Formats: sequence, C-alpha cells, structure tokens
Amino acid sequence: MIELLNIVSSVFGYILFGFFLNKLQILPKKYIDYFDFTGFNILLPLALIIYFWQVSFPQINSIGLIISFFASGIFISMTGFLISKQFLNFKTDDSALFGLAACFGNTVAMGIPLMYAVLGPINTIPYMILVFFHGIVHFSYTVIIIEVYRNRQKSIVEIFYQILLGIIKNIVLFGMIIGIILNYSNLIVPSIMKQPLDIFVNLALPMVLISLGLALGNFKIRENIYGAIVLTILKNFIHPIIAFCLAHFILELDSLLVIIVTMAAALPSGSQSYYFAYRYNSLKAVVSSNVVLSTFVSFFTLSLLLVFFDIT
Repeated sequence: MIELLNIVSSVFGYILFGFFLNKLQILPKKYIDYFDFTGFNILLPLALIIYFWQVSFPQINSIGLIISFFASGIFISMTGFLISKQFLNFKTDDSALFGLAACFGNTVAMGIPLMYAVLGPINTIPYMILVFFHGIVHFSYTVIIIEVYRNRQKSIVEIFYQILLGIIKNIVLFGMIIGIILNYSNLIVPSIMKQPLDIFVNLALPMVLISLGLALGNFKIRENIYGAIVLTILKNFIHPIIAFCLAHFILELDSLLVIIVTMAAALPSGSQSYYFAYRYNSLKAVVSSNVVLSTFVSFFTLSLLLVFFDIT
C-alpha cells in the first residue's frame, strides 16, 4: 500500500502543486508561460527523442493492442456524440467535440509519467505506440465531421490539409519520430552526452506534470457541470471497462498489454480536447470543466486500477 501511495503521489503530487501554485497566484503569468513552453516544447520532445533512440523494441501483439484501445475509444466517442445530439440537443459540430472529449485521454502530460512510474521504461514501450497514434486517429475523424458540417463547400483536399497541419504541429509526434529514426540508424548516444541528456529527461516529466496542474488552475469546474459529469463518466469509467473487456476477454492479450490498454483508457480527459474547443469556439466551458473534474476523479479510478491489477 505504501508503494502504491508513492506511485500515485509521485504523479498527482506534481499536478496538485502546479494547480495550487496557479490558484495562489504566486507566479506572474509570463513565468508560467515560460515554464509551460520549456516543459512541453523543449524538455518533453527531448526526453522522447532520447527514450526512443536508446530503447530496444520488443515483439508484441501491436494489432491487438491498437484494436482494443482505439475500438473502445471510437465507441465512446460515438456514444458521446449520440448522447449530446439526442439528449443535450447539440449541433453536429458541437457533438463531434463532445465525443472527442469523451474518448481523448491525457496520454502525454499525465500518461507518460504515470506509465513510467507504474511499469518502468521498458514495459512502457507498448504504451508509446498508443500515444503515437492517439491524436492521429481521434483528431482526424473529429476534424472531418466539424469541417464537413461547417464548411460544406470545402474540398476533401482542404480538409485533409487541415488534418495534416494539426499532425505536423504535434511536437510529441515529432520527438517520437526523430527518436525512432535515430534508433533504426544504429547511431549510439555519445558517452559525453549521455549524462547531461539524462538530467534533461529526469526534469522533463515532473515539469510536464506541474504544467498540467498550472493549466488546470485556469479552468472553472462550476460552468456546465452536468455536461462535464456525463463526459467524466464516459471517460473515466465506461471507456476503461470496454477497453479491458476487449483486450482481456475478446482479443485475449497478455497481462502487460491488458494493463496498458486499460490504464490508457482510464486516463482523464486530455487538455488538448479543450484546445480543440478553443480552436473551433465550441463547448469551451463544458470541456474545460470536464478536464478538471475528470483529472481529479482519475486520482481514485487509476488508484483502484492499480489495486485491481496488483501493481504495487
């Protein structure tokens, strides 16, 4: 139990620190912006480059891993879409964003540090496959629905360009791709660089978690709380249950992959769903409330999963 508390506190402790740091207004906004930029745009990509550069890729059932995670995610997105359309009377583009918020987890800022703490660097490799495709899969069909609904005159080429532009701007994918290229080029990290780079890697994950907490401090949970509750139920409870059933009972994946799929599905709603809401000026209050509520609920749901899988 003590080890379980250490794992959970090592992740959520940084998030809470950033959250209360923001609420107490100790740091000026410009310093928070500098901190956020350094963590997400410099240290995290650098950490991913170094990680994928040095790692040895294991033989795993990648197809089963991908199917169980993304099939459950797409099902949750469709469910969220239909609920918002039929019961909340949202327009099609708003419903698409509602569906994205219901299925899109915080796989980077929270997921990577959590998986490192729970599984260790080597066992985290299959999880990184899900991170790599996460945005590509869910962002693509969300953008298509919104762009087709709002801009019926746009061609397929223009819509594809919008999707491609969003993928290119993803700094996380950039770090992974560069690391994989260096790995398969058989280049070895120079010994003189190894220790300084390891220091940056060790700094990256806590900084990203603190940045997540700082970002959560800007969101107001009271606005549109009912929609946020529906999204949190879909994301924190139903998504991991479906993912677990697919991975364990239907595809019969090995225990490590079942854990990874279930934990990844149980991650709280990602802040990138809010950036989509901001970009399209849609459901900003609902999505921001959901990100905060889902993150704090995940403290309990993820802890329960660690106990369920006997990870201590």
